[in-house]
Amino acid sequence: MSMPALRTYLPRFPNVPECTWEDTGKCQDCACRYSLLADRTRIREWAMEDFLELVEAMPSTCALDLASQGPMLLDEVATFLGMPRNLVEQIEVLSLRKLAKIRNLRKSHWDGH
Repeated sequence: MSMPALRTYLPRFPNVPECTWEDTGKCQDCACRYSLLADRTRIREWAMEDFLELVEAMPSTCALDLASQGPMLLDEVATFLGMPRNLVEQIEVLSLRKLAKIRNLRKSHWDGH
């Protein structure tokens, strides 16, 4: 009788050293820095069936998955994150301001001013 082949899982994103999910399906690792589950209130205290229901309902649980799909509209981002559109828009504006500030700091540093 032959032995059944052992399944070896590779990380979903082998080029990203932080990606440790070595199973099939949606990533359920809440400790991962790319997890969209981590920001849920007290998610580690949820019952397993509630947790799995949330995972099943989400289009993806990994920010890397979403980033690999390319650009998205604010409405799509709000749907994926389960947040109101106006909150996602506020986060976008704050992020763009921070990026502009960093750009200006770098520019002034390199220009020697």
